[in-house]
Amino acid sequence: MSDRGGLLRGDCIVAGPASVVEGEAMVCSANLAFSLVDPRTGVVKQPGHPWFDLSVAGRVLLYPSGQGSSAGSWWLLHLAAEGRAPAVILNAQSDPVVIAGAVLADIPLMHRLSPDPFACIRDGDRVLVDTARGTVRVTHYRMEETP
Repeated sequence: MSDRGGLLRGDCIVAGPASVVEGEAMVCSANLAFSLVDPRTGVVKQPGHPWFDLSVAGRVLLYPSGQGSSAGSWWLLHLAAEGRAPAVILNAQSDPVVIAGAVLADIPLMHRLSPDPFACIRDGDRVLVDTARGTVRVTHYRMEETP
């Protein structure tokens, strides 16, 4: 039986400029260092990362936590200034670097989602994030490819 679907609830850390945001999910199980994301393009340049050479611009990111130095906070702000920031960040457990960057750049940030977001949301799904209510819902499932 699949765990996909339903309503996820979590803690909102940064509400962002709009309390409701819908976008395409980028999901991975690796931590992300925003200091290794090109602010001009939004492309991840972190060696070995599953999102290497992919753009985070305008996407709803779901990953465990941040990684790296405090420079990542400023990189998030720079991404926002260049119009290349993610639409929303969802973490299993946010770290101080991502929190500070999301506050500076006014990027919606939630964490501690339940049920397990990695069992409910897949890469390419469309999700609706309501930071005022602390909820996340998949609105459209990406079609799974069959072998």
